[in-house]
Amino acid sequence: MNSFESSPQTEPLLGSRRAANDYGAHDASRSLLPDCETGGHPSLHGTENDFKYNPDHDSDSDSCSGSESESEHEIKKKRAERLRQVGGWRGYLKDFTIFAPYLIPRNEPRVQICILVSLVTLAGQRVLNVAIPHQLGVIADKLLDREPPYRELLIWLMLSILNEKSGLGLIQELVKVPIKQFSERRVTDAAFSHVMNLSMGFHSERDSAEVMKALEQGGALMNIMETAVNEILPTVVDLTMAIGILYWKFGIYAAVPMVFAFASFLGLEITSSRWNIEPRRQSAKADREQAKVMHQAVQGWTTVSHFNKFDYERRRFGQALDAKLKATWIWSLRNICTEGLVELLEPFTFFTLSCIVFYEVSHGRATTGDFVFLVEYWGYLIWPLKFLSQNYRWMMADLIDAERLLYLMQAKPTIIDSGGAYPIGHVEGNVAFENVRFSYDSVRDIVQGVSFSALPGQTVAIVCATGAGKSSVAKLLFRFYDVTGGRITVDGHDIRDITLDSLRNTLGVVPQSPMLFNGTIMDNLRYARLSATDEEIYSACRAAAIHESITGFPDGYGTKVSEQGMKLSGGETQRLAIARIILRDPQILVLDEATSAVDTNTESMIQSALEAFESDRKRTTFVIAHRLSTIVGADQILVMDKGLLVEKGTHEELLKTDTMYKRLWSKQLAL
Repeated sequence: MNSFESSPQTEPLLGSRRAANDYGAHDASRSLLPDCETGGHPSLHGTENDFKYNPDHDSDSDSCSGSESESEHEIKKKRAERLRQVGGWRGYLKDFTIFAPYLIPRNEPRVQICILVSLVTLAGQRVLNVAIPHQLGVIADKLLDREPPYRELLIWLMLSILNEKSGLGLIQELVKVPIKQFSERRVTDAAFSHVMNLSMGFHSERDSAEVMKALEQGGALMNIMETAVNEILPTVVDLTMAIGILYWKFGIYAAVPMVFAFASFLGLEITSSRWNIEPRRQSAKADREQAKVMHQAVQGWTTVSHFNKFDYERRRFGQALDAKLKATWIWSLRNICTEGLVELLEPFTFFTLSCIVFYEVSHGRATTGDFVFLVEYWGYLIWPLKFLSQNYRWMMADLIDAERLLYLMQAKPTIIDSGGAYPIGHVEGNVAFENVRFSYDSVRDIVQGVSFSALPGQTVAIVCATGAGKSSVAKLLFRFYDVTGGRITVDGHDIRDITLDSLRNTLGVVPQSPMLFNGTIMDNLRYARLSATDEEIYSACRAAAIHESITGFPDGYGTKVSEQGMKLSGGETQRLAIARIILRDPQILVLDEATSAVDTNTESMIQSALEAFESDRKRTTFVIAHRLSTIVGADQILVMDKGLLVEKGTHEELLKTDTMYKRLWSKQLAL
């Protein structure tokens, strides 16, 4: 075992760092952040369409073939534009200071003390790294003088124990846990909160797998912090001390080779990193593509089964896996070549230093113990030399990861509270659309000059062909998007002047396809109102005509359901959604095709539950309907066509003349 392998290594300040020989395999397997929405930063302007998902297709140009995706191209464009704006990498790196509040433990005395203790132990290790080899040199000189070095050997033992895991290393292990947990919690929580605060335009354009993977990539920031504080800083100190000690013990001719070796190591790493950075990106990109293909196939298993596309999915996954392995091989090959060149410098540097020390010993200016010191100290010398250069490569790899998180964190929600927004307080339920216009892309209006009003207690139905704008009306009411013209008011208040919290607290929706979280039925019901008692939940389920079905399950309300409610029928899932909205008890209710996916008998049960809920107080209800039979009792029926409100009236009024509604009604009766 050579001296380098046996040398103690500095323990991480922010958590265990990957070992050098594991770096290539480990790092190649790590994914970069998924492509992220950009925008919100003064100098980075992005839109929610910047990183769209490209549908997969079975061809040689599949997304996993290695061709650059639109999102990857956008990332590079934004980086190049930012570099031009700030004049180089120094200004670009300053953008990353937005993460400082999440990594600096302000008002956290426990973490601050742990950092202080860790820094003290790091400083102690720097001293011990010199003291231990020096003590071996003293022992060697004693032996040459034929004196028993028991006292010196005991001192060496104590210093060695102090420098091991049982000494300062143990203290570092203990204090690094709260430091690492603090950083991980702050970064992960900040990323999650930021993503949840982004607007619907962001989430509707994003692959959920990419978003979830984005939330898992805060580790890149902690790696950068760890590398800077735990590795680069101690390494710089080690190198400075090594050069000074060599100069003190052996003169300028021993110090100069160390300076030259340091410059050579670092220069080689910087040059090779630039040479290897594009293969690194391609490797990480291919890894993301493979993960995305796998996630989509597993998540869409039902659809895969319906179309019997198992062979296609296996082939598509195989292509993605092959592309990942090929890209990783190219990156790893270049990394291995770089490692070989770095390793080649080590023996030449040691050979040069040994020759200098031999010369000094032969001329009586140094002792044999000094040579023993050099041999032992060499491990402490080569460690900072090797790893200061390698840390540059690690930092560049982590920087690529973190730059995608940077763009994500710089994205800002398009829908936010205005500066003077106020809570609306008690709501009667007067809703008015006043010449409302809306476009998703600023090219084609989805809603064109729509005006209507709904009074408290009224039921307003909206019908039209698919894609004619009826669901957009509900999204505008919830202020998932802002109108591009006109205004929407609730009790006379423009909803853009109301805080989002108070607005959405007055609203409730039963969607066409309710989403159930992984958990029990009771958990999913209580999500509507966390303070609800069990009895209130039972009462809501009775009102929604679902209580008997739930109690018939072996585990009753403790029955676990999956994310998509696979253990429940469509009607049961829909009635659970109604029970949730009963618990929420909103003043303004939106039923978004709530019965379109169920059979006639289930529809009748759901309709009865909804009618009872709507009539229990003067609740304003909007019904977006495809089946016209469900809205014959509505106070107003709004008929939309191509974004225009073309007809308005009651069921009876609209049937008296030749209207679009009448034609739709007749067509459905004939089915």
